[in-house]
Amino acid sequence: MHIFINKIIMENNRLMILGTNEYQNPLILRAKELGYETHVFGWPHGEIGETTADVYYPVNILDYDLLWEECQKLQPCGVVSICSELAMHPMNFLLRKMGIPCNSLETETLTTNKYLMRKAMKEGGIDSPNFMLVTKDMTLDEVEESVKDFNLPLIIKPCDLSSSRGVFKIENLETLQEGMDYALGWSKTGEAILEEFIEGPEYSGESIAYNGRYKLLAITEKHTTGAPHYVETGHRQPAPLDEGTYKKIEQTLYKAFTSLSISYGAIHPEFRITPEGKILFMEIATRMGGDCIGTDLVPLSTGYDFMGMVIRICCGKEPDFMKIREPKLAENHYIMSMADLEEFNKIKTKHPEMIWRHSNMRPVLDAPVLKSADRAGYYITIK
Repeated sequence: MHIFINKIIMENNRLMILGTNEYQNPLILRAKELGYETHVFGWPHGEIGETTADVYYPVNILDYDLLWEECQKLQPCGVVSICSELAMHPMNFLLRKMGIPCNSLETETLTTNKYLMRKAMKEGGIDSPNFMLVTKDMTLDEVEESVKDFNLPLIIKPCDLSSSRGVFKIENLETLQEGMDYALGWSKTGEAILEEFIEGPEYSGESIAYNGRYKLLAITEKHTTGAPHYVETGHRQPAPLDEGTYKKIEQTLYKAFTSLSISYGAIHPEFRITPEGKILFMEIATRMGGDCIGTDLVPLSTGYDFMGMVIRICCGKEPDFMKIREPKLAENHYIMSMADLEEFNKIKTKHPEMIWRHSNMRPVLDAPVLKSADRAGYYITIK
């Protein structure tokens, strides 16, 4: 079967895409622009990708047997997803079955479990804050004893989630139980990582890997709501950094990627630069950054066809680093309040040329924004 599929890969343009939501939709559209026939799989939730796909399959993408059955029928040239942590597992499963090079199961496990990731990076010589694993059967006394030598404040996160879900900053030990309950309540596995909070501005380094070789495409400056939940409010590319800092980040990223044995595809590392100039990671994902970082900001700010690169890799081909547009300053802005919505309407009226694109705007919540899904919408500007 592997030989037959690999032969088909060289002869057809059918591309299997996992995921249908608005953050996956740019991938569907870009694939169509590049001449692929898009076969898109996902739960039937009325998402935009269900209508923009050439062919839509209302399939549970976590049903691996059914996915492989459909893949064998379709005989696609590749399988791809970009922003969904959930979709990375079935994507790599199918790529392995098809014989297309991708990240190992070990790398996949390390990069989707925050505690195992932190442990592997520390063993690989990467600077790390003090950290520990917290499980739902641990008592407050046990955890307090384990963190007695940690520096406050602390931060706790579910080991198995992304998009700011379950994140809680612990300013003092009086709020440790509250933080544990919050993070563990979100976790599907009942595990969280508790670690020293890293001070300093936050960035991410949008990168690509092919056969164990790395290329840093862009550094993103991040803005968040701050404590206690750190929901992202916007991003800017390129980040305003000097050349020396950029080179230091690049070297540190590549060392961290190596410690996790990352070999193929998009990489989204999140890190802070401390007041002392240390580069300390929060986490590393083997996918594009969500929130339009990979789909829009990277091509806008660098000219690189990031989605095209990922598609090629997921079809067993080397990425193409040819630039497809003139680089600009690119930013995305999230609607968190009525003031944010008013600012968007003001820009749209007075400077429409600055708006690259925007989402449909939902009603602004009259409540604290606790996770990314609570935001009312977004818009992307270029200068």
